[in-house]
Amino acid sequence: MTSLLKNVLVTGGSGYLGQFLVHALAKEYKVHYTYGTHPLWSAPEGAIAHKVDLVTGEGLREAFQQATFHAVVNCAAMSQPGACEASPEAARSVNVPIHLVDCLLHQEERGGGPAVLVHISTDQVYDGSKAHWKEDDPCTPVNVYGRTKLEAEQLLLARLPEPYPLLILRSSIIYGPPPPETVHRTLFLQFVAAAVQGDKPTTFFSDEWRNPVYVRDLQRLVLLAVRRCTDTDVGAAGAAAGAAAVDALQEEVPGTSHSCAGAAESRSAVQGATGPEAAEQQQPQQDGQQEGRLLWRHRVFNAGGPERLSRVDMARQVADCLGCGYNSIVAVPSSSVSRSAASPPDISMDVTRLAADLGFRMTPFREALQEIFRSSDL
Repeated sequence: MTSLLKNVLVTGGSGYLGQFLVHALAKEYKVHYTYGTHPLWSAPEGAIAHKVDLVTGEGLREAFQQATFHAVVNCAAMSQPGACEASPEAARSVNVPIHLVDCLLHQEERGGGPAVLVHISTDQVYDGSKAHWKEDDPCTPVNVYGRTKLEAEQLLLARLPEPYPLLILRSSIIYGPPPPETVHRTLFLQFVAAAVQGDKPTTFFSDEWRNPVYVRDLQRLVLLAVRRCTDTDVGAAGAAAGAAAVDALQEEVPGTSHSCAGAAESRSAVQGATGPEAAEQQQPQQDGQQEGRLLWRHRVFNAGGPERLSRVDMARQVADCLGCGYNSIVAVPSSSVSRSAASPPDISMDVTRLAADLGFRMTPFREALQEIFRSSDL
């Protein structure tokens, strides 16, 4: 189908989430990705690498000169709060995508059309003073990382106003199997798994709550969003291709599986097969296509997992799935540790908008763990 010829750019393609997205999107699109130091040796055949300096934008303009992009997924970020606190100007230069917005607008001005932009944001835009944050709650971040990510959202909403196709996903702690290639930071699940299987006591906070999100869910969600805005065929052929694309995610990284219930929900959301629920899901698609607008009612979504969990909760569930005891897990209050950046205590999110608008089910933490541990080596 025609979408096989469409160009999609993943910024931050050499990072953890970016690698999974590059492999997933390459099943359907001509994938381009940006990297900072080294291109991916494991990149899918035909993927095009662009060396980009995120601070200056050097290399990004050249990428937009080489191709007209139908979609851009912005994963590039300086995402470690301590590093952002130490270098706030660098954090702002990287996290607030001024150069990317300039390139998107220039592409539209020269007749290339608007590229769908899926922007990965963070739960750290919230201040942590309550539980179950909603997208429309006031945002007052407590650290440099959160402030720069909120500034990025504000920039995008201001400079890419409706009907520009923009989707902002506020993610949380992303966990999953190892990526195809090493990333130069500690991966949450791999750290926890090693800790609970070891003999050394490891401290975990008992009073900080998040919505850990499965990397495969973000992968499927981004693919679904990109397809809804780039596929000109919303009939049976388009639905079938969308379902096939979701199924194909099983194969893009050796040693991983895609068999959990979340896959069926994602396929259902793309297929819209039969029945009243399907009709309700399909109607916004048809309206959106007729109006030439987005295929969802909102532009900002909480994209965390479905559960509010503390670090201790997460560690214990990992231990349960690995058949370990809790002997290595030491619960402590966050105040017992000195950190270089303020950390919001409760940034658990209400994710009901995601299900209501996109019909997308996030995988429960334990269910995802069982899938990961069945099918991959940590």
